[in-house]
Amino acid sequence: MGTSVNVSLTIRNTHEATMEFTLFGAAYTFTVTRWSRKGLSSFLLLFFAYKCREAADFGSLTVDDNGVPTFNMTTAQKVNAVIQGAKDVMACVDEIGTRHQRSVLDYAVWYREKHTCWDTYENYITMLACNCIVHTDFLAPGVTWELVTFGMA
Repeated sequence: MGTSVNVSLTIRNTHEATMEFTLFGAAYTFTVTRWSRKGLSSFLLLFFAYKCREAADFGSLTVDDNGVPTFNMTTAQKVNAVIQGAKDVMACVDEIGTRHQRSVLDYAVWYREKHTCWDTYENYITMLACNCIVHTDFLAPGVTWELVTFGMA
């Protein structure tokens, strides 16, 4: 969106991530719970499938002959993967904002309705970004609504 933003990232023991920042004078808090607890395995499978990752930073994934995955990661490497995921969510939000400007919230609602697959890292991150946008009314227009009800003629 052409604006540099400082993001405060908090990662809990469950791997839930909270990203707090201020943009254009409004404070926002994005919370990602999808990759916490049991969701971490699904996230990591997509994370490693997306592209080759530096083993020293992120550990590794091996799959045995039966197709059973094993993550070879320290706690710090799991946290690094979540940090990268949070960065990717913020980069996606930035891209959505750059392309759709004043229609960011409309786009996020549309994406969530039309794209329900979480089968690739790209879809996963985009869905998380859209969830964050919708749950915070990100860049929603400042409108004061006049009450309209049936029979108010």
